[in-house]
Amino acid sequence: MQNKYREFFQSIEDISRDDQNNESLCSSPFVCLAFDHAIQDLASKKGEDTLKSPDLLHIQDNQLLFVEFKNGKIDKKERQSLRLKAIEGPFIGLYEMIKEHDPSISFHDIVKIDKVYYVVYNEEKNPQKRTAGLQRHLEGQQIRFSLKKYKGTFMKDVKTICATVFLESVVSKWK
Repeated sequence: MQNKYREFFQSIEDISRDDQNNESLCSSPFVCLAFDHAIQDLASKKGEDTLKSPDLLHIQDNQLLFVEFKNGKIDKKERQSLRLKAIEGPFIGLYEMIKEHDPSISFHDIVKIDKVYYVVYNEEKNPQKRTAGLQRHLEGQQIRFSLKKYKGTFMKDVKTICATVFLESVVSKWK
């Protein structure tokens, strides 16, 4: 399957690029699957509507790590979109991608895979009223943007963290 989607492997810097502001949220050369682009391509080839999906997929320690990058202000409409992206892409989109490669795969097989959903945001555009030190400590523990109910249900874990913490605490450990 990796060969089929080879063209969709990009650096985190490219995947996290915000075209509206012409800037990347995360400056990292680490290469991952631009999952959203792969899902869009699959839908286009099938002539179907595109599913909502996270920007990035990385596999680490037998877990699927999905990452959505948000460089702008996360309002009520964006929070709804974040919830859809946690469901449609990691379940329906992933199932359709894998089914093309392995027709024997069942949707139940996809559900059983451990998944973690990261929302990486711009902390300047989504501030919290806390001191910087306390906020950084809470970054790894607090789930923002109405996503708490997804932890332990659809996802094994959900993390909402700023770009700096994501690069320092998460990407630095990826292989």
